[in-house]
Amino acid sequence: RAARPPPPWPSQRPLTRASPWRQRPPPQPSSLLPLPPLLLPLPPPLLPLLALPPPPLQPQQQLTTAFESTEVGLFWDYENLSVARSHDAADISNRLRALSLRFGRLVERRVYHDPSKVSSVAPNDRSRLDSAGFTLVDCPTRNEKETVDKKIIVDVMHFAITRISRAQAVCVVLLTNDGDYAYMLSRLRDLQVKVVVVYLAGHAADALLHACDHAFSWRADVLMVGEGGNEGGSPEPPVATAAHAAAANSRAKASAKAKRLESGQSGGAKAEKQRLRRWAERQVAGGIGKGPRQAG
Repeated sequence: RAARPPPPWPSQRPLTRASPWRQRPPPQPSSLLPLPPLLLPLPPPLLPLLALPPPPLQPQQQLTTAFESTEVGLFWDYENLSVARSHDAADISNRLRALSLRFGRLVERRVYHDPSKVSSVAPNDRSRLDSAGFTLVDCPTRNEKETVDKKIIVDVMHFAITRISRAQAVCVVLLTNDGDYAYMLSRLRDLQVKVVVVYLAGHAADALLHACDHAFSWRADVLMVGEGGNEGGSPEPPVATAAHAAAANSRAKASAKAKRLESGQSGGAKAEKQRLRRWAERQVAGGIGKGPRQAG
């Protein structure tokens, strides 16, 4: 008697509707799955371009980017540099704006003055400066102590440090002749703050001009007044370094001193006239005093 063959394996059995071993569809390879648009394979010519780094900025583009990102603040000590009656405050404001925009975007403009002093801002100039965008800061004298210098120092340092803290390029434009600001300007330059000073030639302190990066003459570059008081000068003055400004300031001081000596208005002559006047007043009042010494 012949032996029966073994039963077929489940995979070899014929498939029927009730068969529990129904074959499943084979899985699709990953290469046939749909890909999102951004993950589609790129043509070979474009692959090297994506691997290259972006091209470096040209020098001119770097300067333009740095210029556009620099914020400029203008601070005006009106007691040192005031607008004469022969000049229009609105024109002076436009010239100061043009001068400041050469270093970046002008975001702050302040004028500091003491309304109780004669050298304060005139009512007409006050209205024009306010309309031009300046912030007028009143600095009244307290206990015979001036507050203009203190407010300017605090506001300038606050303006610079708040921008340095967020890695912002800063430029400070200061209108003054006072040498007390030299230390503040030097410390700002230590923090890579660009410092510009507008000064009156012959009246500014040498320490102030040596503590700045660039300096502009109030008469020649802002008022556009040339030698002899004539209107002139170029609409865009050249940027003067601190050394050139200090030399020009020294020449102006020497010229003014020579004029005083020629007109007999030197310091010794003034002191002699005051001594003679006091002696004459004592003689009229009946006091006893020594007679004036004869010169020579």
